[in-house]
Amino acid sequence: METRASWCPMWSDEQRKLFLSHVEEVVGTRYGEYAVDEGDGTVSVPSLDCVLGLSNLAQTCRTVDPGEWRTIVYNHIERLDGFSPDALSDKLSDYEQVRDDLRIRVVTCVHTDKVDAVVDPLPLGLSSCLSVDLGGAACPVDQGYFDGWGVERDEVMAVALANSLAADQLRAETAPELPGDFQVYIGESMFASAHLLDLARAAPHIGEMGAVVAVPAAHTVMVCPIDLAEPAEKFADSSATMLAASYIRYLAGPNSVSPNALWWRPDHPLEGFARMEQGFELVAPEPLRSHLRTGLAAEQEPPRPDAGLDL
Repeated sequence: METRASWCPMWSDEQRKLFLSHVEEVVGTRYGEYAVDEGDGTVSVPSLDCVLGLSNLAQTCRTVDPGEWRTIVYNHIERLDGFSPDALSDKLSDYEQVRDDLRIRVVTCVHTDKVDAVVDPLPLGLSSCLSVDLGGAACPVDQGYFDGWGVERDEVMAVALANSLAADQLRAETAPELPGDFQVYIGESMFASAHLLDLARAAPHIGEMGAVVAVPAAHTVMVCPIDLAEPAEKFADSSATMLAASYIRYLAGPNSVSPNALWWRPDHPLEGFARMEQGFELVAPEPLRSHLRTGLAAEQEPPRPDAGLDL
C-alpha cells in the first residue's frame, strides 16, 4: 500500500524515491556526509550545519518532466554554499554590513522549527521571520547573530520590512480572470509575502473594514476587500471563492506558505479569519463574523413566489 508523504502528497512512492535519489546524489557528491529524513522531507548537511527542507524543491520539480529533476535539484542545492558557517558568519556578524540585505518573510513553523530564528508571531500559525537575502535565497537570521548586533528589535524588524517592500513591488494578476471580487497580487521574490504586513501600499483602495487576505505561497498575496456599502452576500461569495482558489495555490506551490486566511485592517493588528488545514473553520471576530452571517443568511432566503416569472 502506498504512503503519501505530507511534504509531497502529490507524488507516488516511486516518484518520491526518484526525487530523493537525485537529492542524495547531488548532496553526497557536493558535501559528503548527509542525512535524509524522508518523513519530514528534510536533508541535514553537517559540514554546513544546516537542515534543508525539500517540500519547495519537490513542488518545483512537480511542474516539469522527471528528466529535468536532476538539473533543478543541482541548481537548488548549489545555493547552499552561501549557507556555510563561514559564509554566514562573515555576512551576519556585522549589522551595518548586512542591513541592506535584511528582509521579512511570512512563514509557518515548518520553515523555522530547525533554527532559533528571530520571529514575530502572527495569527493562525504564521510568523514574520527576520531573514537575509542571499541572492534570492531566504536565510532566517539566527537569534545568536541578532543578539550580537546590539540593535533594538523594533528597529531591525522595521528596516527589514522596509527593505522587503521596496525591493519587491507587487503586481496585480490579470490573467486568468478569476470569478469573485478579489485580487491576486504577485511578487518576484521569496519576500513578497511581507506585503501582508503593510497591505495599504499594494492595495490603497481598501476601506476601513479592511480585507480578508491569504498567503498561499511566498510569491502570492490574495486580497478580498470588505465593503459595507456592497451587499453582504457578495462578500460571502467572493471570500469563499478566494479561499478555494488560495487553497489550490497552496497545494500546488511552489514555496507554499499557508492555506489559512487573515483579516487585515489599516492601523490594526492582523486577526484570524478562517482556518483551512483540516477543513473550513471560521475564526473571524465580530463585527466581521456578523457581516458574513448576514451575507450567508441572505443567500439562504427562500425564493419569492413570483421569482423567475417574466412579468
